[in-house]
Amino acid sequence: MFAPWTIACAPSITTSDEGRKFHEFVPQCGIIRPRRGKQWSRSLWRISNGRARRFRRSSGRRRFSRASRSRQRLGIYKARAAFTLLYRLGEEAKRRGVALTSSGNFATAFAYMGRWLGVPTALVMMRRTSPFKAEQVARFGGEIVWCEDRFEARFETLRRLEVERGLLTINHMEDPNVVIGHGTIGLELLEQLPEVGTVLVPISTGGLIAGIALVLKERDPRTSVIGVQPEGAQATYLSFKAGTIVTIPETRTICDALTATRPGTLMFSLIQRYVDDVVVVSDEDVAEAVAWLAREEKLVVEPSGAVGVAALRSGRATPRGPTIALLSGGNIAPAHFAQFLTTSSARA
Repeated sequence: MFAPWTIACAPSITTSDEGRKFHEFVPQCGIIRPRRGKQWSRSLWRISNGRARRFRRSSGRRRFSRASRSRQRLGIYKARAAFTLLYRLGEEAKRRGVALTSSGNFATAFAYMGRWLGVPTALVMMRRTSPFKAEQVARFGGEIVWCEDRFEARFETLRRLEVERGLLTINHMEDPNVVIGHGTIGLELLEQLPEVGTVLVPISTGGLIAGIALVLKERDPRTSVIGVQPEGAQATYLSFKAGTIVTIPETRTICDALTATRPGTLMFSLIQRYVDDVVVVSDEDVAEAVAWLAREEKLVVEPSGAVGVAALRSGRATPRGPTIALLSGGNIAPAHFAQFLTTSSARA
């Protein structure tokens, strides 16, 4: 059976004051049609290569849409959160420089926005980080500070940078600006697909789903928000089921952007309040989803960005009504991506 799909790429949304600054960024981002003079909750910029369009693809019996963040210039959804964090800093902090830790994608967005805003950035990354993502951070001018391959080592290194170098350190797991930046995705989903019944969102530390769920639920409590994690990195899944934050000792998954060993305290409080369910998917299901998106939709999506589609195709998630699977990133080395296609072809 054929089902209609819609591509709905989220915009860049800021407060009215920040909107003037972001308007200068239009030529680099491909952002069009700004609406001036309104508050952040109503001020929308649509990504030009992601305007909603409909086409037909075979997807079994399920009817769902995908909100693609993988087609933007950075290949990720985190540019707006990075912009919000950096733009709202005081002038002294901007002069001193700032540090943040990331598994790769946030570091890329942070380095890019730091260069554009003239803010020196240091990015703490584990040595097992994808070389492809590390190269992007360096290309955008971010200073990479390596740490041990432990999630907590990232924050230990951040504290050391604050003491030894006087950098302002940002804990993205607990910063409300992250929620604001990510929440703007929910605003565009409502604008483009107001009838949405279910949204599936990848989870690592929880900022993305916290922001989206807050916006969707405040607008319409009937909308179902489902988080998705890989089986090998299911800290938020376990926390959600237990009703309290659970820390896991390590993660093992092909989803290298979803490797948090615990959710943030702020993010988890919002997840508990606004998220309906959290499910897990196997790496095998994720790999199949990556290949399927490439084969059927001609999209390059990294494993971490494909978990929502994996949950739908494997039956792990039970959506109701029109459903959106958020494709949160497309930063994957060409050789690595080719492996997914080759493996999928061999299984077919």
